[in-house]
Amino acid sequence: MALPLFFLLLAALASGYVPSQRIRENGFSLPTVARAFTGVSHISSSGEELKRCRCIPGDSCWPSPAEWDSLNKTVHGRLISTVPVSQVCHFPNYDEASCNALKASWVTPEPHIFAPGDFVAPYFQNQTCDPYTSESQPCTLGNYPPYSINVTGAEDAIAGLQFAKKHNIRVVIKSTGQDFLGKSSGKGGLELWVANLKSSTFIPDYESNNYKGPALKVGAGFRNSEAAELARKLNVRLVGGSSPSVGVVGGFTSGGGHSPLMGHYGLGADNVLEWEIVTPTGQHLIAKPTGKYADLYWALSGGGGSTWGVILSMTSRVYPDGPVGGAQLTVSAEGLTDDAYWGAVTAFHNFIPTFVSDGTVATNLLKNDVFTIYAATSPNKTADQVKAQLSTYVKYLDKNKIPYTVNYTSFDNYYDHLEHFLGPYPYGSFPITQLTGGRLVPRTVLESQNSTKDLVDTVRSVLANGHFYVTLETFDLNVTATARATYHEGKNAVQPAFRNSNLYYIVIGEWDFTLPRAEMVARQYELTNSVMPALKAATPGSGSYLNEADFGDPDWQQDFYGKNYPRLSQIKSRYDPDSILYARTAVGSDKLQQDGEGRLCFNN
Repeated sequence: MALPLFFLLLAALASGYVPSQRIRENGFSLPTVARAFTGVSHISSSGEELKRCRCIPGDSCWPSPAEWDSLNKTVHGRLISTVPVSQVCHFPNYDEASCNALKASWVTPEPHIFAPGDFVAPYFQNQTCDPYTSESQPCTLGNYPPYSINVTGAEDAIAGLQFAKKHNIRVVIKSTGQDFLGKSSGKGGLELWVANLKSSTFIPDYESNNYKGPALKVGAGFRNSEAAELARKLNVRLVGGSSPSVGVVGGFTSGGGHSPLMGHYGLGADNVLEWEIVTPTGQHLIAKPTGKYADLYWALSGGGGSTWGVILSMTSRVYPDGPVGGAQLTVSAEGLTDDAYWGAVTAFHNFIPTFVSDGTVATNLLKNDVFTIYAATSPNKTADQVKAQLSTYVKYLDKNKIPYTVNYTSFDNYYDHLEHFLGPYPYGSFPITQLTGGRLVPRTVLESQNSTKDLVDTVRSVLANGHFYVTLETFDLNVTATARATYHEGKNAVQPAFRNSNLYYIVIGEWDFTLPRAEMVARQYELTNSVMPALKAATPGSGSYLNEADFGDPDWQQDFYGKNYPRLSQIKSRYDPDSILYARTAVGSDKLQQDGEGRLCFNN
């Protein structure tokens, strides 16, 4: 079966260009390179404004070359000056072959996750330096942080945070940069790049007041594919994500961490035993469910990334590996009436509470012309058992003479199942250049045929103009004893709406680089002001998964964090009293905003 467009195979990244250079390694001085790409050399803000704003290049308060050089010595040469990956597509560095190779791979993770200073969100890239603009257009940094520290341990993170506070500059934290809300962007920022923190420790007999059993400690640089491979070698399962190239530790798990395993074992955040972190005040500490830093543990476990500190590692529960059943089923609209096709979509929505009742989780795709159960995951089940679990929906399709293709699988371990459905590893086939929104759908909506019909009618209208499609994550966090054991009321800061939902919609608008940027910005406006309000109206009182949501949501505090936001805000003030860390829609970000030049300023 041909893969749907959402899961198109990604072209491999060709070599031939250098995304960044460590200062002085190639005979140039750091300030010269930085100035070439920032494109500014003047004071662009009044002294009064600078008192309440973070400094950016060109401001009188921006650190001097000698001060940057001193920081580089402090971190033992690990300070990196950002050179945009797309410099090869612009004069004076234009190289046609390298640019064409980059353009072919731009929508894949590879050019971005290995380049300090880079990130994937095209809205925030702002076309200041990408492969699709004219080679004569100057390549400038724009929202790319001008400098990064390759963090190898707590000392590097502490040095970076202290430097940023002393010089009043913005801090950005990046692992892979695979974030759709712009959290890895930051004009004039010092990036703390944790992608190379790859140490791991298997603890077969972890013991605490809350848990006794096997655990795995992994560094903040582990991607999902790497963590899954490590777990396979240890014959265990770690609750990680679907996308192989996303970092498993930082934003993913601290944001909640929905997973193909969540129906059996709970969310990623539910399984964390310890967080190792450097706080904005420079404390290197371990946050656990009990003890002095229990409040920080609570906030880190679901309260989102990039705001509590620099996460160095996490220690998480792991589970015995074993067979995994799977399935893939596709219904095409070709040859069907609209009513027949959307009737099949509605029938699936009605079927969801039954489908997930044994802990099965599925990633599904819905477009105007195709609906696919792309990857059903049933741990410790056979292919025949998955077939039985899907039988009610298949009988509906047969009864209504709706053509479909279906395939059932069984693999000996979780890693092989993941790679089959969500690979190829190590980077997978997920698009990463997109507009994104999301909404949790309560179980009660799906248990009512009238509410379900209204919901599907809403989605149908959302998809009508072809600007967007949706993926559907189907799950239930309350049906297995193991999942229930990983969570109790108030244990962590995950959006509470997760607990009574069976479905998560992820609304996706693929960024079309052939269109004028203004048209794509208009689609973002459509997402914020038309699409998401319609979905909210169909799911009253629910919320969103903060990692896959609309960055323009005017009600983000409630939608992303629910009733937890006031407490999260208090904890933010305790551990980051000076608001050193900022990320869009992160806890505490409501205290600051960007001015017209991208300078981060306090509201009062």
